Amino acid sequence: MKKLILAVTGLFLVFGLYTPASSQFYMSAFGDARVVEPQQFKLGGGILISDDVMGLGGAGKYGLADGLEGSFRLGMVKIDPNDHTGLTFGAHIMHQMLDVEFGDGVDIAIGGGAEYYSVGEDASLWMFGGNGIISYPFELSGGQIFSPFFRLNLRFDRVSANDNSDTDFEFGFGFGSEFDISEKFGLFAEVIIPGGDLDEAFVGGINFTFGTY
Repeated sequence: MKKLILAVTGLFLVFGLYTPASSQFYMSAFGDARVVEPQQFKLGGGILISDDVMGLGGAGKYGLADGLEGSFRLGMVKIDPNDHTGLTFGAHIMHQMLDVEFGDGVDIAIGGGAEYYSVGEDASLWMFGGNGIISYPFELSGGQIFSPFFRLNLRFDRVSANDNSDTDFEFGFGFGSEFDISEKFGLFAEVIIPGGDLDEAFVGGINFTFGTY
């Protein structure tokens, strides 16, 4: 069973990294519904690829209190059609409402934040919204944790270009898994259906956790 899960996770990561997808975060939580413990810091990074866009991004999470974390994300994207290299950044906060470790049936977290994307000459995209995430951690015989999750996203997208702007309400979702190889190192992968005019996306990479245990 352990080898099967490892193989499926590996194939999921490889498939995602080579599947045409837009290289933006789309409000991804870079993981499941489990928030970072107080005074712990989790740093994650991943590569994002599409037909017209290549990008590299990362996120940092910090445990603010029991069941509460704050996070930031930063990345660079290159858009081939207009040969534009842009910056993307954002900040989020997440509260874990249910926790399997305390006897709840599943892990559930809710949160919100904002993200910015430079998408072309004199053009930008802002996302403002919130996430709801449900997941369940399966502990394997070797101590690793495999945690599949589902994420619901509600947000406003504000596009600005040439002194004009337009704001739309969007509904999206994502599904994926987080695989903790140890307390300090893990992998994550998510397929995102963002809704609106945005293309389907994949976010995947690695996480490192620092701090008290």
